[in-house]
Amino acid sequence: MKKKSRFKYIGIDPGKGGGVAVINEKGNIKAYKCPESSEEMALLFQILIGTTPATKVRLLMERVWARPTNAVRAAFSYGVNYGQWLGIASSHEVQMNTAIPVEWIKWIGCPKALKRDVRKRWLKEKARELYPKINKLTLATSDAILIVHYAKEEYFNER
Repeated sequence: MKKKSRFKYIGIDPGKGGGVAVINEKGNIKAYKCPESSEEMALLFQILIGTTPATKVRLLMERVWARPTNAVRAAFSYGVNYGQWLGIASSHEVQMNTAIPVEWIKWIGCPKALKRDVRKRWLKEKARELYPKINKLTLATSDAILIVHYAKEEYFNER
């Protein structure tokens, strides 16, 4: 599924159990589990953008928010990671774009009304189907892989 591009695409699933994926200008994709600390997050982001100018980076992060059913601790954790990624992108002058989960999940073609664990496994298999040679395909990275795929193919519409 390699297609050359003028841009580098980064997709972020900002949850503690989330991940980051990048598709470079040559169409190569790599995925990483979300680092534990803000310092590691910043270092990973720096490695991902490398020497690519900020104007040539297309960044899409899943937009998260607290739900009444979330535990306070989980909601806070989401918010912390989300805010850290916003700050890291901003410090590199990379424009942050966000998409709600239903946007990219619907576009990917995931059946509606699946229970969370069934949906997560379906999304992981879809990521494996799209990128069979990816370096790290896990439940932690599969959403980020699909987010970056959605970013490149639909959100930023470079087909």
